[in-house]
Amino acid sequence: MRSFTFGSSRNCVENLFARNSGPCPQCGKILWKKGFWEQIFDDPVVEKENHIRKKLGKIYNLKRMDFPTLRDFNNYLERIETIVMNLTYNIDVEETEAEVNRFKSENSELIERNKRKLDEDQIWIFQMLEEEQKRKKYVVEGAGKKELPEKVTSSDKAKAIIDELRESDLPAEVILDRQRKRQIEAELAEKEEAVKRKKSKMEAQQKRLDTASFALIRISGAPFVYRGPELPINGPSLPKPEDLSRMGYLQHVLQISGSRYAGGFTPETCCMRALFDSRIDLFLF
Repeated sequence: MRSFTFGSSRNCVENLFARNSGPCPQCGKILWKKGFWEQIFDDPVVEKENHIRKKLGKIYNLKRMDFPTLRDFNNYLERIETIVMNLTYNIDVEETEAEVNRFKSENSELIERNKRKLDEDQIWIFQMLEEEQKRKKYVVEGAGKKELPEKVTSSDKAKAIIDELRESDLPAEVILDRQRKRQIEAELAEKEEAVKRKKSKMEAQQKRLDTASFALIRISGAPFVYRGPELPINGPSLPKPEDLSRMGYLQHVLQISGSRYAGGFTPETCCMRALFDSRIDLFLF
């Protein structure tokens, strides 16, 4: 795996690795200039994990149809997550890289075949893009058909003016001045109509955006209203989670670290589970 850098600007990389490779200023490991990239995420660990997932995605690209059972496919996905975590946090790096290389060599034909084959999500995206191109083409063709009668009408107007000049007894200045007034009024009306069409188009586009959905089938119905689950335990009633600390239930519960709090796991979670298991179905006896 290529080395990951954090806080190195483009100029720093150019100066440190003028010969395309050089030792790391901190650990002395030989690094390659092509192994650096611009950081996107603030957290360097997240940046490193994202980079590793992109690289592994080119190797571990097997689909569900490549496995005999769903369990084998799920085990394959779980193994990918283990490899990502090992490489992200530098756990058994050499063994993990050897496993990746072994998998790549053993499944080279299958990997190359899947690179040329689109999955269901990619097929859906291409279908949506194709439909959008068809809609744009339809709009352009419709606009071209509208412009054609306008050109014909303009030539008809010029012919009508020439006929009027030839047959009328009025001075040419009067006829041309009258025609200019008609043309100015028509242009003003056309501009006003164009503004109305543009406004109507923007309103329709905004309405489509407000009601847009990427779901294949739009399900209509009543809005969702959350209702807490009712758990008939057939035993003594449980205290509320917010009262556990005040009632002393959390005194003998292991405190949770900050990283687990970020995942939504709290001491009340395991305490409520233990209380639920201890009281369920006590009234059966």
